[in-house]
Amino acid sequence: MLNLSDTTVLNKDEMRALIESDLKKDLHMHTTFSDGAMTPEEIIDMRVSEGYELLAITDHDVIGGSVAGMAYAKKIGMPFIYGIEFDSEDAVGDDLHMLGYGFDPENEIFLDVVIEVIADRNKRNRQFMDALNKRGFGITEEDVKKINGGRYVGKPTFAKILIKKGIVSSVNEAFSTIFREPDIKAIKKVTMPSKKAIDTIHAGGGLAVMAHPMEQRRRDESFEEFKPRMFHIIDTMVAYGIDGLECHHPSASEMQQELLVEYAKEHGLMITRGSDFHSLDARRDFEVYHRP
Repeated sequence: MLNLSDTTVLNKDEMRALIESDLKKDLHMHTTFSDGAMTPEEIIDMRVSEGYELLAITDHDVIGGSVAGMAYAKKIGMPFIYGIEFDSEDAVGDDLHMLGYGFDPENEIFLDVVIEVIADRNKRNRQFMDALNKRGFGITEEDVKKINGGRYVGKPTFAKILIKKGIVSSVNEAFSTIFREPDIKAIKKVTMPSKKAIDTIHAGGGLAVMAHPMEQRRRDESFEEFKPRMFHIIDTMVAYGIDGLECHHPSASEMQQELLVEYAKEHGLMITRGSDFHSLDARRDFEVYHRP
């Protein structure tokens, strides 16, 4: 019998059994500690009210939301797993996301990488702000802190500041105009290699899962064209040592989910599911991946 009152004591086999159990679960959610709109406490309360029985917060590249979530979940008696979502890249695909589950949030090797990622992001954000201010936009550190408490800063943060200043009318306008100007476009995010993301999760004692494979599909690519490329990407991640595959995600249609489950079973991978929740107002175009 698994100890659901304290999932931090589970070994990897027990953690996998819990993740693949029949409990109603959401193992992919984002909070105000990254790019989500709700606090860990708010998002957990929402899922509890909806009858969920197992949760994980997987903020981008940070663990503060997951640590806060674990503390609150223990307080109310809700089974909860530490989680993170690392951005990564590889020769076979850009913007590959790796979910980590059940790691030790105090592991030094794991924490060193998290700190490194945050430092790289902060450096890029300073460059980004300087480039915008050369245009006379007058963005200050105080402006940044007013967006999400300054906990997670990226391009969307600066887009929201520009909206508040009346420079653009929407996030999309910022991305399609100002952010496309050559000097701003040249400021690239430093992204770790996919194998390093997987190895980091393992170093922290966690299970590594490739997130939403369907999001590697290009808008001009039919599913038949994408399928062999998708399997090549997943094959590569399997060779790097992933433990699981996020088969159930809004970017995958029912048929595509079945295909991913079949692949996972054939390769002995853990099958995970998650909503990729960011906010109640989010309008992410997952349907673009469902087309033939």
